[in-house]
Amino acid sequence: MVSPGRGSSNGELTLASGGPSEGKVRDVDVEAVTLDNFDETDDMANPILNSPRSIEACRMLGVEPDELVQRPLEYFIRSSKGERSEDREFVAKRAARYEKNRQVQLRNVRAQRHELIEAQLEGIHGSMSLRTRSYCRSPVGAARLGFATTTTSWSTSQHEFTVIEREKRELERIQQRQALEMQQMLNFELKLAELHEERERKEREQKRRGDLFAKERTRRQREADEQRRRKELEKAEEHRFELELARKQAQDQQAENIRREQRAKQEDARRQRDAQLSEKERIRHQEEARVQSELYQLTQEREATRKLREMQEREDALIQERERQRHVKARELVEKQARNTARIANVLQEKDLQRKAQLEEAARKQQHSEERRRAFEEERRAKEEEVRLQAQRKKETIESVQTQLALIEEERRERLREQERQAQLRLMQRERERQQQLDAQQREERRLERERQHAYERMEAQLRQKQSAILRKTEEKAMVAEMMQKHKHASVRARLQEAKLREEEIQTALMRKNKQDEYRTNLLLSRIENDNQRTQQLKQQRAKLIRRRQQIKQTASRQKHEILESFYKMKVTKRFELPKHLAASIVVERPRTASAATMLHTQSLTAVDGISTSNPRATDRAVTRTSRRPTSAAARRPRSAAATSTRRPVTSREHCSPVDSDGPYNADDAKHGQDEAEDEKRVAAINELRRQQNEELLKVLEEEHHAEEQREHLLRQASADRRERVRMKKLFDSERALASERIMQLTDSHERALAAKVDALTPR
Repeated sequence: MVSPGRGSSNGELTLASGGPSEGKVRDVDVEAVTLDNFDETDDMANPILNSPRSIEACRMLGVEPDELVQRPLEYFIRSSKGERSEDREFVAKRAARYEKNRQVQLRNVRAQRHELIEAQLEGIHGSMSLRTRSYCRSPVGAARLGFATTTTSWSTSQHEFTVIEREKRELERIQQRQALEMQQMLNFELKLAELHEERERKEREQKRRGDLFAKERTRRQREADEQRRRKELEKAEEHRFELELARKQAQDQQAENIRREQRAKQEDARRQRDAQLSEKERIRHQEEARVQSELYQLTQEREATRKLREMQEREDALIQERERQRHVKARELVEKQARNTARIANVLQEKDLQRKAQLEEAARKQQHSEERRRAFEEERRAKEEEVRLQAQRKKETIESVQTQLALIEEERRERLREQERQAQLRLMQRERERQQQLDAQQREERRLERERQHAYERMEAQLRQKQSAILRKTEEKAMVAEMMQKHKHASVRARLQEAKLREEEIQTALMRKNKQDEYRTNLLLSRIENDNQRTQQLKQQRAKLIRRRQQIKQTASRQKHEILESFYKMKVTKRFELPKHLAASIVVERPRTASAATMLHTQSLTAVDGISTSNPRATDRAVTRTSRRPTSAAARRPRSAAATSTRRPVTSREHCSPVDSDGPYNADDAKHGQDEAEDEKRVAAINELRRQQNEELLKVLEEEHHAEEQREHLLRQASADRRERVRMKKLFDSERALASERIMQLTDSHERALAAKVDALTPR
């Protein structure tokens, strides 16, 4: 008897054989080394594991037992054969990554082993992984875990058909998934190789560009520092030159102010004389107007006064504007000459021609300005001459009326004398104010000169400070550049080490994947071989049942003919005598009247029961197998109605002809055709369900493929930021795990739906 047992110290299940201790737990492997109690630090143990379920869990996950043992750092140092500091750092990273992967693999194989124990104790259920369920349903797993398969019951026989189909579908699905995984793995390896090569090329190019950039930056920095020092020296020299020039300009400006004051005094005297002449002309004009009429005289006097005032104002404004323009042009010329002189002093020898051209241009402009001024003076003198002529003509007209204007002249003279006194007072006030302004300006210039001297000294001190600061910054920049170069080399070395470790992990994962695929392939091959044997046995049993059915049919036909022949003889001879081999199974009831028909009582399944007595086990299997398919009306009768009465009037010989006797069997053939049509409908319905499930699974796989392409695109975009790339990789790994779990759940739901469909379509 096969029964699950539990070890005393490790929880392993063992096989207990029948006998006096049947049904009891027998501890056959007290010293079994399992995944829960093996020594993780002993790498010299032989064997590391000897528990069957622990070894089977490792094989199912493609993990070797020695991969679950802790390795010290010296083990990786000996395997790497490196003595440099960066090699030791790389070996430390490899050891840490190995320990992390070892912990993950140890958790996985322990979980797989616990699933195997749970499957042996509680049986297979939907919460288990597909790997565990496939192993438990395989003949190897069933034999190792103690699962017994019964072939005597109807449910097990019917389940064998669905198991064969399910295993075939699972094998095809696994083969397709393996092909897809291998293709994806191949694409991933190709992409990884391309990315690795591209990364190395980019790193080499980046290193070359970085070196060139560092050299160019150093050269530019030296040139910039040299140019900055030259500019600062030139600026200091220029500042000294500007101070000297400003001092000279201040002296020139002071002399120019004195000359300007003298010219202003002369201009004021000339304006006073012109004003007196204009006033006399106005008086004469008023006297001439008063001769004609006093009202007209007053009007003309006011008009003449207004015009004279406007003329005087225009003349004053014109003179002031001309003086202002001349002063502005002279100042601009002086400033331009000063700027040209300063600029010429700071440029090279070849700028002399340009300076001469500028001086010639300035002289030409000054000459042109002087010519325009002379033309304007000539025009003004012409206008004054014209005014004088007009005044002369008016004077000749006014002389006739001078006597009448004597009194007015006296009054006007008095007012003029008063106005002259007021003007003289205002002029003296302006002179005093101008002298005060000149003194204030001289004091301001002396103050500015002192400030310029202090500024010059301050600029020299700042220049020395800047030179020392520039030297200090240059040294600091050189140190920073050296530190950045070292940091960059360390970062590149760390990335290369990380890439190498990832490649080693990928190679290890590929080897583990190949082992898992090989294990699943062997497991599926054993299941397929066992299913083929079971299918062959089922075919042989079905052929045997068909032959047995034909024999039963022939025997029943022969017995029927014998019974009909006996009934005919009994009708003729009036003796109810049956053959001895039929007397035990036939009950004859005599008719109550002579005209009553003879009734026949037969037991339809006597022959079948007689045959089954010789081999009850084979008959049980045959009945179990045939009960799953629609049979004839006689076969579908219940056991309680096994003995039924069939009334057939026997009046002539043709009633017992072979044509009549074959009627029930022709109806059975028609029923058999209907059964085949129903079988075809059931197969079509199952195939339609499979097609729908395949379409749904294909749609999910296409969505996952599209999502994987999107993930790769996002990873390529985030290749510059290492932290963002690591975060996205973790997020994408979780998404892939969820997608894989979703596909496994969908596959399980498809299997359950298909099994339910088969059970629903199978006739009871």
